[in-house]
Amino acid sequence: MQNTIQLRLKPLAAVIVMAMLGACDKTVNVLPSHQQQIQAQLIHTGGSATRAGICPASALDTVVPISALNPSPLVDQPDMTVEGIYAFIQKKDIRSIDELVNYFPAHYQNNFSLVEHTRATGQSNLEYPRIVLFGSDGRFLLNIGTKLDDPKYNLLDVAQLDENTGRWEFSVFDFDGDKPRLIRNDPSCAQCHGTENARPVWGTNLDWPGVFGDNIAPGPQGEALDGKHAKKMNALMHGEYNSPRFSFLQWSPQTLTRGAKRKIAKHAFGAELIMSNIAMGTATARGAFVRLQNIHPQQYKSQRAELLLAYFAKRLAAAQGESAQQLYKQLIQSPRFPTANIEQLLRDLGVDPDEAFSLATLAHLEAPQPDWSMGEGDLLDMVMLQVLNDLRQEDAQLADLLAVVPAEMGVIDCPDTVATIAQLIDFKMLHLFYLRGAARYQVNWIYYPLDAEDIYERVFDPIVKPVVKYFQ
Repeated sequence: MQNTIQLRLKPLAAVIVMAMLGACDKTVNVLPSHQQQIQAQLIHTGGSATRAGICPASALDTVVPISALNPSPLVDQPDMTVEGIYAFIQKKDIRSIDELVNYFPAHYQNNFSLVEHTRATGQSNLEYPRIVLFGSDGRFLLNIGTKLDDPKYNLLDVAQLDENTGRWEFSVFDFDGDKPRLIRNDPSCAQCHGTENARPVWGTNLDWPGVFGDNIAPGPQGEALDGKHAKKMNALMHGEYNSPRFSFLQWSPQTLTRGAKRKIAKHAFGAELIMSNIAMGTATARGAFVRLQNIHPQQYKSQRAELLLAYFAKRLAAAQGESAQQLYKQLIQSPRFPTANIEQLLRDLGVDPDEAFSLATLAHLEAPQPDWSMGEGDLLDMVMLQVLNDLRQEDAQLADLLAVVPAEMGVIDCPDTVATIAQLIDFKMLHLFYLRGAARYQVNWIYYPLDAEDIYERVFDPIVKPVVKYFQ
């Protein structure tokens, strides 16, 4: 939804914005009612320039104009869903993966990782890595083989988050025959991805085994290209393909060297592996939250305060300092403090963290590691932000409380963007969950919040005392 606020972009940014607007479709996907309200409040001011970059004027300033929170695809591009791609294949009479990928929208052409060693089906190696497309928001993922003699070369594996149920679907497009076939919900996927709380499989922050850019030094390390990966990527950037399936990828114009980070094309921040975790992590957390709402809806509604108190307890118990420990003791003496911990409360509501949050492990083959990291936060932080946001929409007193607590840490490098915790919640919900597909791509081309996933310290820590007092 575009409004009439004057753009104040520098000439280059203005050119980019106009190019993006020309590519926007006029129609929009149907949004939940609350997101429709948010969409109606969006503004685009062009932001203000600082030494650190561009800053939004307010929590709901997208900086650049977008047609909708989740724009519909262009006429000659597929809707990036299982149903949308299958319909597009039939409409265009597409007979190969090579042909299909050339129709993908820009936010799939540039949001990708290359995988040298995979635990998934299909073959890969240094010369023929698999291509994992995670898009701008991680809600539809694709795994593409490039090794021509791989028996699974003509199989396109996809993972899709169902926006209504919060469940992941793992399906396969089979291009081996005369006409492509769609195999939905392949049961063999459960062994790796899980069952009731199925989710993608991907490396945790600082540890992406087998992926180009994972630091080869022992232990958790920031992303840094091995020399052999940099060499291969540079060759691909210069059109030296040994498989036609690399040709549709868009690269940032950089010469990669050993120890470097590859940057995603047309992204204000662009560190590839961090952004892959942000995309897949926000999608996974969104699915977990929707399942919380759906599986036992009345129980969930009645236990939102208890969920928040148990979450505070988990974080305070691990915190250093006398004040945190005193607050923890006060919290656990509260009449409303639940007898179960946060993990058990989530399990009782249908979301088992051991399965739902353990993206770095194979669900039924390896021990769970539910502390999967996105950088400054984890999936529990992401889910609890949504619980808090959900509760404040129905609890006017809580909403009023959040509207007066100062956001002391605010938005990194942008001290004037938000003033209160309520505004900060709006800001983070917008950038982590509401901006989708082409809209997130358009915004992040010009502006990306570097502290997007930093939730507990910026949102929850300042409200522990007043919220605990309120719930008592």
